[in-house]
Amino acid sequence: LGVVWAACGAAEWPQPPADASSPLEERFAAPPAGARILPIQHILPDEPEKQDALLDTLQRRGFGGMATNVNFHDYMKSEAHWGAFLRVVAEAKKRGMALWLYDERGYPSGNAGGLTMEGHPEWQARGLLIAQTESAGGPVALDAPPGTLSRAAAFPVRNGEPDFANAVDLAGFVKEGALTWEAPAGEWRVMLVTEDALHEGTHAAVSLADKLPYINLLMPEPTVRFLELTHEAYTARLGDDLGAFFTATFTDEPSLMSLFMRKQPWSVLPWAPNLPEAFEKRNGYTLDPIIPLLVLGSGPVVEKARFDFWGTVGDLVSENYFGYIQDWCWSNNLPSGGHLLLEEPILTHVPLYGNFFQCLFRLGAPSMDCLTSIPAEVPWQVARLVSSVADIKGHPVTMSEASDHSQRWRAPGDDRPVYRVSEEEIRGSLNLQILNGITTFTSYYAFDGLADEQLNRLNDWVGRCCTMLKGGVQVTDWAVVYPAETLMARFAPSRDWVREAPAEARLVERIYDGVLQALFHAGRDFSLVDGQALAGAGVGGGALDLGKGVSRRAVILPCVDTLPLAAWENLAALWRSGGVVIAVGALPVNSEKAFPCPAARAISQELFGGGAGGVRTNDRGGAALYLPVGQDALLSRALDAVLAPDVAFPVDAPLHATHRKIDGHEVYFVINNSPAPWSGTVSISAEGAGERWDPATGAVTPEPDPSFISLTLEGYSGMLFRFEDAVLPKRQEVPAGPLGGVTAVSLPPVEPGVVRGEHVEAEMTALAAGGPWRAGATLTKGDVDTFLFLNFVWPVDQNLAANEFLAFDVEVPEGQRCGTDLLVIVRDARGVEALAGANLPLALPGSLRVYVPLKRFARAGWSGGPEGPVDFSQVREIRIGWGGYHGDADEVVAFTASAPLGVGMG
Repeated sequence: LGVVWAACGAAEWPQPPADASSPLEERFAAPPAGARILPIQHILPDEPEKQDALLDTLQRRGFGGMATNVNFHDYMKSEAHWGAFLRVVAEAKKRGMALWLYDERGYPSGNAGGLTMEGHPEWQARGLLIAQTESAGGPVALDAPPGTLSRAAAFPVRNGEPDFANAVDLAGFVKEGALTWEAPAGEWRVMLVTEDALHEGTHAAVSLADKLPYINLLMPEPTVRFLELTHEAYTARLGDDLGAFFTATFTDEPSLMSLFMRKQPWSVLPWAPNLPEAFEKRNGYTLDPIIPLLVLGSGPVVEKARFDFWGTVGDLVSENYFGYIQDWCWSNNLPSGGHLLLEEPILTHVPLYGNFFQCLFRLGAPSMDCLTSIPAEVPWQVARLVSSVADIKGHPVTMSEASDHSQRWRAPGDDRPVYRVSEEEIRGSLNLQILNGITTFTSYYAFDGLADEQLNRLNDWVGRCCTMLKGGVQVTDWAVVYPAETLMARFAPSRDWVREAPAEARLVERIYDGVLQALFHAGRDFSLVDGQALAGAGVGGGALDLGKGVSRRAVILPCVDTLPLAAWENLAALWRSGGVVIAVGALPVNSEKAFPCPAARAISQELFGGGAGGVRTNDRGGAALYLPVGQDALLSRALDAVLAPDVAFPVDAPLHATHRKIDGHEVYFVINNSPAPWSGTVSISAEGAGERWDPATGAVTPEPDPSFISLTLEGYSGMLFRFEDAVLPKRQEVPAGPLGGVTAVSLPPVEPGVVRGEHVEAEMTALAAGGPWRAGATLTKGDVDTFLFLNFVWPVDQNLAANEFLAFDVEVPEGQRCGTDLLVIVRDARGVEALAGANLPLALPGSLRVYVPLKRFARAGWSGGPEGPVDFSQVREIRIGWGGYHGDADEVVAFTASAPLGVGMG
C-alpha cells in the first residue's frame, strides 16, 4: 500500500507541517498535513508498536496522514480491530496528521462488506435484460434472458424504424425460456425483456475486490442501512463530530451495475421496484409502454422517452445514494467525498448513473481516481470535471485517489514487466491533476525504489502546490457544457460495455473529448458546466454569472442539442449581451419538455443561422460560431480568433497554466508537461509587481513584470505566481462570415492501395480519376479483430510539419452497424507510425470534410523505428480506415475517402 513499516523510535517529520490556519508564507514553506500525500491504509495492525511504526514511517517520509478505516478482516465486528482503529486515529491526530474516512471493505461502496443486504436480498441491483433479433419473415428462435419475463414483442419495420404502435404480443410463444415464432413476411425487430438481479458480467463480478452481490442505488433503503452499519458505527465510537477527526469520507465506485464489462447475450437497463412510480411522478406518464423505445428506434419520440427515463434514473441515484450520504455527513460536520466509476469515457456515465454531473453535485468533496502515473496517460479532464463541480457548489476540497496501478498490476497471463515510475513521472502526473483543480491526494502508490529524501521532496512539492491553489475560484473565460441531456436522449444499451450504443451517442463522446483536448493543447484553461447550472445562471455584460464568483464570457457546446429551455435562453442572452457561444457538431433542437422545441430552434436560427456555418455577430460584440461534424478540430483557430489567452507562451511549448482568485490575490500555476527541461518567456494577463513561489524550494521572490516572465523549468516541473490584480484578456474583434485563415495544400497525387486484416474480403473502387475511392469490406469471420485502410504511399518524403491538420473528404453509407471510428495512421521514412482518431463513427451516415490535428497523433503501440514521435517532415504513408472492430460474419463495412490534404492556419 505504499508504506513499508519500520520498527524504530518515535519519528518526526523532517520539516514539521505548518498549521492550516498559519499565514500563507509559513504554510508554503512547511505545507500543512492535509495538503501532503495521504497513503491509503486499509489494514491497521492491532499491535500498538506496529501502529506507532506505521505512523513513524509516514512522518519520516513526509506524508501528511492517511485515508483509513476499521480493519477489513472481520469487518465492523471485531472489537480488537475497533480498538486498534481508535488508537491509531487518536495517535494520528495527536501528531497533527490529516485523515480521510474510507467507507467500505474494498469496493464498490455500499455493501458494508456484505452486511447491507443481510436479510434483504430484494435490495440487490436489478435490471431489465433485453434479448433481441431481426427477421425478414419466417422462423424466429430467441432464447430469453434469465429472470421474470416482462415483455415479448415483435415490431414491424416501416421506413427503417420500428412501428411501436403495431407491436405483436409474443408472450404466448415463449416456452421454457425460449421464443419460437413464425414471422409474417416483411422486416421485423423482435424483443424479449426479463427482470432479474444484476451480477454476472458487471463491475461487482469483475472488480479486484470482493465479488459480492451489490445494492440497488435507485432505492433509498439499502443506503440507509449502509449508513447505519458503517458511518453510524464510527459516530457511536467517536461522537457526532466526525469532522474533528476526518477531512471527509471516501466512497469508492458505487454504480447501478447496468453495464456489462464482460459480454453477455443481452443488453441491460437499470431497474428497481420504485422506478415506475418515480418515473410517472416526474414525467406525467407511465413507464411500461416506452420500454421498447429505450432500446429500439430513433427520432424525437424515442429521444424524449430516453431523456425522461435516464433523467429519472439520475434523480434517484443522486438523491437515494449520494444525497442520503451527503446529508448524513453534513449533519456530522464533514463533507462526503469519494469517486465514481469509469469517469473518463462519458458514454458510460449514462448506464452507470443516469446523470453523472448530477451525482457529483451531491458530493461535498468531489473526487476522482487516477490509475496511471505516466503523465501522457493522466485523465486530467476528469480532474477538471470534478473541480468544476466543486467551484459551482463552493466546495474547497477535491480529491484524487492517485496510483501507479496501471504500471504495476498485471492480469493472469500478462507477462509484461512491472514498470517502476520515477519521482519525476509521479510529480508530472500529480501536476496535471493539481493544475486541473485537485487539492488532495490519497494514494495507492507503491513508491517502489524511492528513498525517503525523494518522498519528502514529492510531499513538499505537492503540499506547496495544493496549499497555494486551494480555495477561491478558478478564473477563466471558457466554459464547456457537459452534454448530460444529449447523451441521455441518444443512449441505448449494449451487450458489451457501450460498444453497441448508437453512433449519434458515440459522436457526442468523441466531440466532447475532442473539444477538451483542443482547449488543452491550445493552452486554454476552462471549466465544465451542466444544463442545470446554465439554466440558473445570471447574464449581463457579455458574461454568464454562475454564482460563487464563477463568471464565464465564452461557452462551447460539444455536440449538444438538448438543454433546459432556460439554459438555451441564457446562451442566447449571453450572445446578445456581447458574449461568445460556439456550437460544435450539433445545434439547439430540444428542451426538457419538447422534442423538438420551437423556441430552441429559433435560438439556433438566431445564433447560428440554423447551421449555415461561419461566425454571426451583433452590435454588442457577441460572436456565435457553428463548427459542423468533422470540423471540431478547427476549434483551436476559433479560440485565437475570439479571445486572447490569460497566460501566453510560445507556440509548441509543453506548458499549461491555470488561474485562481484566492483571498483577493490572483494565483497562477504554470507547468512543464514534458520530461525535458524548458526555458523561455511567458506572459500573464495581470498588472503590477508580484511574486514567484517556487514549489521545489519554498522560496518566494519578486516578479516585477507579469508581461515578461523569464522562466526555466525542469522536466515535469512548474512554478507558481501571485499578483494583486488580473487584467481581463482582450476580446478580439471577430468579423462575421466564414472562419478565416484555413489553407489547404494538396499532396502529390498517388493511387492508394488497400491494407486489410486476415478475415476481411476487400475491394477498392476509384469513383473518379484522382479519387475519391470507395473501400468496402466483407467480414469473413465474426467476433475477431478486423481492419481495412486505404494506404497512400509516396516514394519521397512529404513535409507536413508546417501544417496543423490533415484533412480529407469522407462519406459513410446508410445502415452500417460498425461500432468503431474512422482512424488515420501516419508512417515516416524511419518506420515510426502514429495513430489518431477522426472522431467519426462509421455507423454515422453522411458526407463531410474531416480535420485531424497533427497534435492528436500518438505513437502506435506496434510502431517500429527509433523511439519518439513520428516525424511529420518526412511522411511516407498515410492510411485512412478503421480497425479493432469485432463485427459479425458477412457484415459489410464501407466508406469513401479522398486523398489527404495538409491544412495550415494563417
